[in-house]
Amino acid sequence: MANILDYIDWRGDLNLRDASFNEVDGLIMAELAYLDLGEILSEDPRPQMSLTEVCEHYLALGIDQSRGVNDPGPLLRKAAKCRRFGSLMLGGYINHIDPERELQLAALSIYWEDGSVCAAFRGTDDSIVGWREDFNFSFQDHTAGQTEAVAYLKRLGETFDGPIRVCGHSKGGNFAVYAAAFCGSELRERRILRIYANDAPGFRKELAKTLQIQSILGKTAVVIPESSLIGILLSTKKEKKIIRSSASGLEQHNPYTWQVLGPCFEAADSRSASSLFMDETLHRWLDELDDQQRADFVRAIFDAMESSGALTLHELKAEPVATANAILSAIRNMDPELQRSAFASLRKLAAAGGGTLRDELLSALVRHGIDIFPGGRE
Repeated sequence: MANILDYIDWRGDLNLRDASFNEVDGLIMAELAYLDLGEILSEDPRPQMSLTEVCEHYLALGIDQSRGVNDPGPLLRKAAKCRRFGSLMLGGYINHIDPERELQLAALSIYWEDGSVCAAFRGTDDSIVGWREDFNFSFQDHTAGQTEAVAYLKRLGETFDGPIRVCGHSKGGNFAVYAAAFCGSELRERRILRIYANDAPGFRKELAKTLQIQSILGKTAVVIPESSLIGILLSTKKEKKIIRSSASGLEQHNPYTWQVLGPCFEAADSRSASSLFMDETLHRWLDELDDQQRADFVRAIFDAMESSGALTLHELKAEPVATANAILSAIRNMDPELQRSAFASLRKLAAAGGGTLRDELLSALVRHGIDIFPGGRE
């Protein structure tokens, strides 16, 4: 089974004249946005150094992202050595995290030899504030990160006068679609070539129906793995390409597990039963809550997480008992109707998860008098 690293081995010696930009390139651009380049590149959107030069600085600084989300290091090292990607010019690196604004946004501009540029948006990192913003999508039309993504794309468009592709994975895919939709008609209609949204959550139904979102769907490629749990969230009103993954469950969200066949992802016959079940369950749960209830739920849960003093999910996982108890105590303070929905969702989440945190969450449900078995009391 081949993935994006194998793709580089196969096609890394081909430039755009030999092989045009494709959906796999779009995912690779999105993965490069996960790179920690704060000591290497500035926010100046103009080209600053090649991918090969960036890799040399990255290795010299000893940057290690192996513990984080979708470690981009292996991809960088391989891509930097090949003809197709090594000479790409990079610039415009931003990484903004603001707990007060509930904002987590990182982006990178990547210049191609055909005179085009790719604006690549990072997905959710390991920060709690980053995950909080993801949940804010369920009750906000415009998050702080989405608004800054628009500003980033506009600034790139003002600096650079050529065609633009917009890419992102996970939340970065949401930012890519949102930025392309709301960057203004000149950029949206005349200069944006394509938007690549890779296993990205969608939008609230009202936002998905707007003229701005609807106007760019024809330019948008939406890809989800067959057992997707992230790309099924909320709405895009856009047909999704379902692809194969070498992993199972939530691990399919990792782009290194996506199967590649030549210049394309390998198509799957259909979504898995677990993905369809979670899609129905989550949408039914969201439909039961109004915006205020959704906001109350999200704030209660994430306030409880942050009260522990942890800033990242890694830190939360280091204290699974305290984390599980804090979450459940926060839910106990909700009104009874919201409690029932919250406990039902946590029960499903715990059953679908893995590792120590999952075990502690199940144990905490029992300690708090919550029956973990189907049909039991809440």
